[in-house]
Amino acid sequence: MIGKIVLGLLALFSLQAVAATGGGQDEDWTGTPQMEFMNSEIVTLYQCTSCHTIGERGGTVGPILNQVGTRRDKEWLRRWISDPQEVKPGTKMPKFDFTPEQLEATVDYLANMKTELHTDQILAKKVPMAEMGQALFEDYGCVACHRFGSEGRFVAPDLTWIGVRKTEDWEKTWLSAPEAFKPGTFMPNFHIPAKGVEALAAFLHTQKGQHNDASQQWEFRTNFFLGNTDKERGELVFRRFGCWSCHGESAVGKIRNPNMAPDETMPGLRKATNKYTQEQFSERLNQVFYPTALDESMPKPPFYCPDYGKYMDKSELGDLYAYLKSFAPKKSKWKFK
Repeated sequence: MIGKIVLGLLALFSLQAVAATGGGQDEDWTGTPQMEFMNSEIVTLYQCTSCHTIGERGGTVGPILNQVGTRRDKEWLRRWISDPQEVKPGTKMPKFDFTPEQLEATVDYLANMKTELHTDQILAKKVPMAEMGQALFEDYGCVACHRFGSEGRFVAPDLTWIGVRKTEDWEKTWLSAPEAFKPGTFMPNFHIPAKGVEALAAFLHTQKGQHNDASQQWEFRTNFFLGNTDKERGELVFRRFGCWSCHGESAVGKIRNPNMAPDETMPGLRKATNKYTQEQFSERLNQVFYPTALDESMPKPPFYCPDYGKYMDKSELGDLYAYLKSFAPKKSKWKFK
């Protein structure tokens, strides 16, 4: 038990070092609203940095907060802090017993936590669209919620393989108005100009596993320090390949996929290991699967399953299978005489 605790602490320090990546660790935060919040009584009392990065320090569970005022307005922040579960059911964010004064003070702190965006300057550059999109991706601090190789968070889907599983047209639709495609989504609408949407979509479409090695190395260190089981390793694989963006967190399904038969929702995977042996599961992942359309005259369903098996090594496939197997209904042991 002591050894497990020591390894856990080592992992914590390792993860907190990674936390700064993408959070602006090279910036001087002295005298900024970020450091004002970091040094506030609120952060000290409620230990916000246990989960969130502020400035260059903090945990990795929640979003990086350095640009939260760019993403959210005061009304949204007030609703979120008052009752996180109401805004996002299932979130790990706890509901704190803030006094009215503490609530308003926290909203004010967070609303002021912004970094200057350079959208117009970036869009004015004479560079390829994908390069322009990468600059916007970094400027908007997308790794505050998304994982990308060894950087970022698991609050939103991992983007390491986004170019394999999504089309540019879908990305444009999503980035233009996330709420219109998925009501209640946690993804904010940045109201990015059309050219910026096109550039971001072009950049995301180029991401087809180039950063997979970095992500694997991060996972290896994490798995080693925490002594993760095959199930726990499999969850990281499930997230890295973006399976949860289509099949839901914890493989529950119910993600909207317009024009997909029979009910326009993606299936869960909690019974997958009852249907497939590990060998059959591996074979299944080596094939691209396009869902059947409800109406052939309408646009095809945007979500489909890539041939991820070609990109996973044998151990990753085994770990992923173990993760899904942990959800499988247990077979009945009843016997009748």
